[in-house]
Amino acid sequence: MNYIRQILTIVRKDIAAEIRTKEMLNSMLVFVILIMVIFHFAFGEIFEGMEIAAGILWAAFLFAAMLGLNRIFVHEKDEGCLDGLMLCPTDRAVIYFGKVLSSLVFIFVVQMLALPIFFVFFIKMIPLANLWLLILVIILSNVGITSVGTLLSAISINTKARDLMLPILFFPVIIPILIAAVKLTGLIMTASKFSIDILIWLRMLAIYDIIFLLVGFLTFEYVLEE
Repeated sequence: MNYIRQILTIVRKDIAAEIRTKEMLNSMLVFVILIMVIFHFAFGEIFEGMEIAAGILWAAFLFAAMLGLNRIFVHEKDEGCLDGLMLCPTDRAVIYFGKVLSSLVFIFVVQMLALPIFFVFFIKMIPLANLWLLILVIILSNVGITSVGTLLSAISINTKARDLMLPILFFPVIIPILIAAVKLTGLIMTASKFSIDILIWLRMLAIYDIIFLLVGFLTFEYVLEE
């Protein structure tokens, strides 16, 4: 319980700081809406196919998520709070899971605000029964994205070119999750009922989440001390 309480303390601290400034949420939301508007007017009347819509959705979500992940340690680093966190008599994994959970909250909030705009622009109708599946895919994909992104953000924050380093490290690693998310989203938007293909991609997404979380849990302490 003490472990979970420490994680939630970090999450509450990040959420309180973000509510005061709204720097991350505003920039992520504006960015994701801008991408959707550009694609909407670029494709116009010739737009066809749920696979393309799924690709647009995840391109917007992924770039917006990277904007947020790029800043997840900025305040701690610039204001010297990271050293204070490291001096706390607690497991370093607490910091990792706290940051993963904070990023999950911020990214999920932005995605839920942007999702209605996506439906208006690209999807005229989606089976309501599949909506919960889409939310599940978004959550599972976010777990993978934030578990990798938080670890790599901790690496890049200590480099001189930290704004450039994260995208270089992040995008190649995240490709399996991105492929699974796009495939699943396309299947959910077109399928009238739950299929075996959806189950296979969901399992793949869950496996990647577990692997990336384990890697982050085992290596974050060494990354933070570098």
